[in-house]
Amino acid sequence: MKKIVATLTLLICFLGSAFAQDATLIYNKTVNSTVTIETDNGLGSGFFVGENIIATNYHVIEGATTAYCYTNNSTTKYKIEGYLAADKSVDLILLKVSELNKPTIKFATTSVSPGQKIYVLGSPKGLPATISDGIVSGLRDFEGYKLIQITAPISPGSSGGPVLNSNGELIGISVGQFADGQNLNFAIPKSNLELLLSFKKSYPMALTSLYSTKSKSSQYETNYYGKDKIFDVGIFKRGTPGLSLDYIAHVGEHSVFLFTYKHENEQYLYQTIWMEDYRLVDLETGEIYYATNTDLPKEDNPRIIYNGTKTGFSVRFDRLPPNVKRFSLMEGECSENSFCFLNININDYYETDDFNYSFYEDTEEEGTVSFYSDYGQSGDIKIYIEGYYAGKLTSYFNDKNYTPQCGQDGTLTIRLNAGTYNYSASDSKYNWKGQVTIKANQCTRQGLTKR
Repeated sequence: MKKIVATLTLLICFLGSAFAQDATLIYNKTVNSTVTIETDNGLGSGFFVGENIIATNYHVIEGATTAYCYTNNSTTKYKIEGYLAADKSVDLILLKVSELNKPTIKFATTSVSPGQKIYVLGSPKGLPATISDGIVSGLRDFEGYKLIQITAPISPGSSGGPVLNSNGELIGISVGQFADGQNLNFAIPKSNLELLLSFKKSYPMALTSLYSTKSKSSQYETNYYGKDKIFDVGIFKRGTPGLSLDYIAHVGEHSVFLFTYKHENEQYLYQTIWMEDYRLVDLETGEIYYATNTDLPKEDNPRIIYNGTKTGFSVRFDRLPPNVKRFSLMEGECSENSFCFLNININDYYETDDFNYSFYEDTEEEGTVSFYSDYGQSGDIKIYIEGYYAGKLTSYFNDKNYTPQCGQDGTLTIRLNAGTYNYSASDSKYNWKGQVTIKANQCTRQGLTKR
């Protein structure tokens, strides 16, 4: 029994010693890459991610007019010149400090897993170079806002500090804790920081130019929610002629981007479209804004656009600040099939109030009807829906038992809101009348047969 107790005691001492060695190695490896940030509003933490570039939380800088940083175990302050990129939605910002340069912290290449050991460096309560340890206790998704839950303590002043794996590599950025919970601390995934780095400017912008909910004046409110403006844009996505950005509307509390997708390709009778992860990048400031709503579905339930038809859709943002003039609209990583429009300058386009907004409304309830005929001896068949001319059939199918596919050559395919419609059709000899029911995101085939 004594031997077992002694062995357990020795094992515990060994494990404690191993942890101390790991923490010491990680501390020595990364501490010189971290800083304490001091603004006229408070304190925070940060770390180097590039030459003269420090990453921290947006809220550490928000509302500040001046900011400084100092390295650990030093009272020398270095002025932060401004910011290179910012993303308020994920609480991250990149700061420029020309007079100070330290080694950067390496980003982890492995994925984060619950249970793995982590270390946090920061300046809680203004105490610089504080290291603590813990584990990843969960990966959380708060309505699309992803966070890493950790057990390492985070206190005021720790915000913006690095969260490291057992190799001293960055997996996240400390952001905060639940005040009403016990040991519920959170970090922003490094992937958000990697994205922000890809949009950084080469020159710093003034901290006072940041949009801040803490310091909006009534004059700024008037400018922000000022005159409604609609711009006639009419540009097509390069390499995708069927996709166009038609209008940009700043109306009330929203900025709305209105698009058209038209499918004309006899080789592919239909095209599925969807949208995920849409954002706007201000090319002047590097700030990223995320869409709040779109009427396009996600990939697991795409919209079907049949050959010969088109659909409108909109993407909505919270109203953009008036200084956002040159920007890129981006979906995901902007692959070949993504709905991306790059380097738009709003000053290149004219204001208008002459456009049909109804084309972009309720498009998620649209469906399709495809007319065809097995009779065409007497000429073209003109088709009307609810009394309005819809087009004509100029060819027909000889086989009376054949039902063509929607959008197939020889059909007249029309996209309309779901519902039941009266139709009529005629050529020089015959007339047809009836009703057709269109279902959302489906296609109905309606034959005009010989009598």
